[in-house]
Parts: sequence; structure tokens; C-alpha cells
Amino acid sequence: MKNIVIVGGGGHAASLADCIESMNEFHISGYTDIKPSGMNYCYLGTDAELPAVFADGVTFAACGVGFLGRGTVRDEIYSMLKSIGFVLPVITDASAVTARNIEIGEGTLIAKGAVVNANSRIGKMCIINSKALVEHDNNIGDYSHVSVGVNLCGNVTIGSH
Repeated sequence: MKNIVIVGGGGHAASLADCIESMNEFHISGYTDIKPSGMNYCYLGTDAELPAVFADGVTFAACGVGFLGRGTVRDEIYSMLKSIGFVLPVITDASAVTARNIEIGEGTLIAKGAVVNANSRIGKMCIINSKALVEHDNNIGDYSHVSVGVNLCGNVTIGSH
């Protein structure tokens, strides 16, 4: 299994961790946050520790900070992780359904029970949350969040953020 670190320790990070575990591809080495949050994983310290985590051989990272409105927090986390050298895989929960001919950008989460249908494009660092439906031929811009239970019919375009 490949080692992965989660940035953030709140509710979204806990949901993300469960999705990561469902994939049976990664071992969660721990998480970073401003303080320990009680997650059932090793607290590695603040984000200032991430270069040392990378140097210790953890090359994969996932953003456990959820959608915070129109802010740039997820953008900043992405830039920080990429500057260190981390790879941000697409995290797709085992219960999600994704068509074969879609594009999903790095760092994106496809959560529990979500469906992404044919010819859709999902940008980087997106959240397709639990039970969301992204129908055929949709285009979701970078850093966007399709909320829990949202249904997007075919040919929908959502811009970045």
C-alpha cells in the first residue's frame, strides 16, 4: 500500500479518510492540522511538518479541508502540497459509480454513493459529495463543490470555485 497524509482534521477529513480506506490502495500515515482533532489517525503536527513527512517517504497527500465558500484555502493547500512535491490522487469511494470515459482532475474527491456519468469532466481539487449525481456531458471547474444529494442533469457547466 502507498502511504498518504491528510491535510486537515475536521469532519470533512474524517469522511475523506473513510473514502480512502474503502479504496484499499493507501495507508493513512496521519494528518496535519492546527491542533489534534481526535481523528483516529496519527497527528503529525501542523502543516509546517509536511516537508518532513514528504522527506520520510510519504509522497501522496489529500486535502481534508472541506468547502469554505468562495475562499482560497483549498487553492493554497493545493499549491503548498505541489510545491513540496506531493502527488494528489483522485479519491473515489468504493460505493461511487464513475463512467469509463470521464476526466477527473488531481486531488478530487468522489464521495460515498456519488455518480459521475459519461463524458463528464471534473476539475482538480473538487468535491463531488455523498449521493451527488453528475449526469452526462457535465463540466465542473477546478475547486468546485457539488453538495450532498445534488442532481446535475446533462450538459451542465459549473465554473471554478
